[in-house]
Amino acid sequence: MKVCIAATLLLVGACHLGLADRIALIHMHGVSEHWRAHTNFKKHIESNTAVDEVYLIDAYNGVFSLFKIWDQVEDIREKVKKIAANYDRVIAVGYSQGGVIWRGIIETWDDHNVDTFIAIASPLAGVYGAPEIATNIVPWLESFSKTTIYWPIYYLLQHFGIFNYYKDPTNKPLYHLKSKYLPDINNERGISETKQRYKRNFLKLRRLVMVGGPGDDVVDPWESTQFGFYTKDGFNAPPVTMRETEAYVKDLFGLRTLDERGGVVACTYNGINHLQFRDYRPMLDLCVVPAINEAISAAN
Repeated sequence: MKVCIAATLLLVGACHLGLADRIALIHMHGVSEHWRAHTNFKKHIESNTAVDEVYLIDAYNGVFSLFKIWDQVEDIREKVKKIAANYDRVIAVGYSQGGVIWRGIIETWDDHNVDTFIAIASPLAGVYGAPEIATNIVPWLESFSKTTIYWPIYYLLQHFGIFNYYKDPTNKPLYHLKSKYLPDINNERGISETKQRYKRNFLKLRRLVMVGGPGDDVVDPWESTQFGFYTKDGFNAPPVTMRETEAYVKDLFGLRTLDERGGVVACTYNGINHLQFRDYRPMLDLCVVPAINEAISAAN
């Protein structure tokens, strides 16, 4: 009898106190790189947070990262689901193109348990023109990117994922018609039912953390890493901030709603280039580690 009473008290105590949620961090790499490139990121997070496990997604490495983004989203989502099923909550981390992929996964995953989405140096609002790192090597590319580059991108190159989030703000009708990914997850086109679904799933996030900085020499504009972008004037006017974009003002996919309930955090880090955002420790300690620890604290 004493044993039964003791067992009962233990069970009641466990129910009263609550058991700590099991939390996994799932990381998706960027374009033209391998998951192993983020081993230092994994080690640093494991050493400086109490997250239960850090997973680096081994998929679409190297040239395979050039596959259509929708194909990657559909495939990687199933891999992520198998991992997430073993945890109460998930912290999604996407570096560069990995963040663009995570957006699609979150919006198309109806019963997801992603608590926090951390996008690192990711072109969340798209890219425009040619990156600085490319124009430094091929000077004439800058002029081409400001004039007719949109034509081959939209008519010939949509089979390559890297161009599925190219957004020419001076040719929006063509972007809406020909781009194979970004207008969909932005809810800039599509049927009402699908738009509502994408928005509902996005708003299941508790927190969005956007990490980027002006030293990024790949994402153009760098403000895209924090959902800012160019206006209809293109390169003739400076980019606007997230809260000035059409997607935010019209709350197309829930960004404004998430922000208004205090769920959007922007962390700007100066002085490092795009590749350094992979695992630069001072940046991780300022922007990423606190976001992970906050997610763990909020869950428990």
